[in-house]
Amino acid sequence: MNLECLNGIITDNLAIQIDLTQLKSWDLNTGFTSFSLTKWTGAVSDNINLIDFGLTGFDNGRTDKMWSGITLTPSDTLFSMYRVGYNVVQNPTSGQTSGITVTTLYDPYTISGITSGTSGNYFELNGGYLQGFFKLQDYNYELLPGRYNNGITIETLVHLNPDSSGIFYMMGLRTEDKYNPFFSGETTTGGTSTDIIEISGVTTSENNYLDAYYETLVNKKAFSTWETRKRKEYFEAPPIDNIKGNAIAFFLTTDRRLGYKYVDEKGLIVENISPTPITSTGWTMIAIAYLPDSIITDPALIDCAPQRKGKLMFYINGRAVWILPGFPEYFFKAIKNQKEKTIGVPYSISWGGGSFGLRHSWHYDYQKYSLYTGQDTQYVQNKFWVQNDPIPHDCEPEPTDDYLPGLALSADSDTFIIRDKCNPTIEHPLTVMRVEFTGTTGTTGMTGTSTMAYFVKFNQPITVLSNRDYEINMSFFDSGFFKAYNINNYNVYSKASIVVYGTVDIDIVEEIQYSFPLTPAQLLNIGNTGLHPFPDRDEYQYIYLNNIMYYGATGLPVAEQDAIMQGLIPMSDVIHGSLVTGQNGWKPLKTVFRTKDNSGKQTIFIGLLLESTDTFNLNTPLYINNFTYKGADKLVSGTTKNDTIEQNFKPSFIGGIQKLRVYNQGLNPAEILHNALMEAKFNPSLNLKVSKGGRIIYS
Repeated sequence: MNLECLNGIITDNLAIQIDLTQLKSWDLNTGFTSFSLTKWTGAVSDNINLIDFGLTGFDNGRTDKMWSGITLTPSDTLFSMYRVGYNVVQNPTSGQTSGITVTTLYDPYTISGITSGTSGNYFELNGGYLQGFFKLQDYNYELLPGRYNNGITIETLVHLNPDSSGIFYMMGLRTEDKYNPFFSGETTTGGTSTDIIEISGVTTSENNYLDAYYETLVNKKAFSTWETRKRKEYFEAPPIDNIKGNAIAFFLTTDRRLGYKYVDEKGLIVENISPTPITSTGWTMIAIAYLPDSIITDPALIDCAPQRKGKLMFYINGRAVWILPGFPEYFFKAIKNQKEKTIGVPYSISWGGGSFGLRHSWHYDYQKYSLYTGQDTQYVQNKFWVQNDPIPHDCEPEPTDDYLPGLALSADSDTFIIRDKCNPTIEHPLTVMRVEFTGTTGTTGMTGTSTMAYFVKFNQPITVLSNRDYEINMSFFDSGFFKAYNINNYNVYSKASIVVYGTVDIDIVEEIQYSFPLTPAQLLNIGNTGLHPFPDRDEYQYIYLNNIMYYGATGLPVAEQDAIMQGLIPMSDVIHGSLVTGQNGWKPLKTVFRTKDNSGKQTIFIGLLLESTDTFNLNTPLYINNFTYKGADKLVSGTTKNDTIEQNFKPSFIGGIQKLRVYNQGLNPAEILHNALMEAKFNPSLNLKVSKGGRIIYS
């Protein structure tokens, strides 16, 4: 390259050029987000919907929604950097059910945008810094390579003051893998730590669980058929493998000596400090160039060739001040986990700081929410609403949420008692919710198909997140609310079930419904429960006489109206479900549901649907208690994982930053000097002290 003919900075192999004095790189409308003016010649981006971006982007304040994503397009080939912040989370309490409140904060990560003065715009850092990712593993997105065959050069223009110190540039892994090892609130494993038989919990958009376990098939020692020769095994990559040789940072000490630190191939921190300090203050061009001793001639070996040695050189205002021959090559690798759980974690650059590692990392955890657990009548009447069936059915009018007269809701503390745990002779009143039919005055729940349907809705909107199961439970007591016969002495069939509805598709994973009495079709399926499903624990056979089925040995009738069955009766004709029946006993109702995958945050309603082929009985109420739901949607911070990044790459830079240039090539001393001279020539207000001479320190 003929530098004498080049009237400006070197642009060959210039992959990143951030210049805060240029409006295309930064203006007041972008906050502190900064953009490169140039791009790497090999840069590529695709139409990518990063649905899971918030899983990692939430931790450094890039987004305030852990359940949200971002999209990339083919035009997103200019590297960008964002101000580092952190999120403060307020989870809903058990009775709120209205979702998470998040506030993004930046103190103590303080940045001031300086727009006055003769030297041009710049950022004054006092704890804050910028961060961005230049590559996404296993996505078609790469703005810089992970390895630099011809070396790499980093130039940054900083403003030094007497207190300047800290990391001014970091590259590689910005934190450990927060999902390795897994967090129990997000991932549930069946079996032991060495013999995992199943995994469940929160899933990603790629249908992977939030853990670092990989499933593999291994040969059994013995097998009966060829098809059963394999069994599943799960393994987890050692967390330290992800950080080995995967991060490097450059810094100034408190007495303004240059330094570097990196994680070596054993996972240890290597650190060194220059013997000579920077004596001047003001605007200073710091350049760091790495020139490998050899070039990898086969492009196919770029990612797997052995680590090389080379020369690492530090320059101040174009003058080489510290040279380290035989320096091990630094390049960057992916994390051993599924791609959607590592977005923005490897292949990261920090300008003006290092990284705070896992300090502000967040995980999902389970929380139980209370809809009714013994509150008073005022609570019941404030929180619950009666309307018709909210689920549309064929040949029936569209459902509405108008109030439907006919049911009285209150709290009852006279019917049930609970014995004292310490003194069983002492009885305490148990407050439960009472639902009573008041008669068919005004508009009733009768529909066009001559069935009665009332929906007792918890009237407060409930916020849920996709890609996880929610479990709703209720204790249900029928004291005779449902009729057994109508006025013509025909059977009346009734049902109670927990219903969930909203504006997005909802998948019922599992449910337990109440049925009174059991229908003939349900009785025919009782055989699926085994030989002894009835209270006498004896065998039975199907003997129909006058439409009555009888127990086996006892000969007792099991008529449809004889609904004294206790416990659960799995039904093959109910998808993922089972039934309970019987009066004058507490029965469990349950629904496990999930909203449409990858639909993010949604609002749903929950309630109890009461259905019957006739009206309900007067003066014989039903009771509800322990009406709760549980889901892994609470956010918790903190971790017990080892945090090498947090412990070693935390101190951020104190001072000003204005320009950053990253070359996909190791520039030689003449080229470094040329760039410094161009900065001094075209920006005299910077008062750069550029000298061609001076002593070079070898280390």
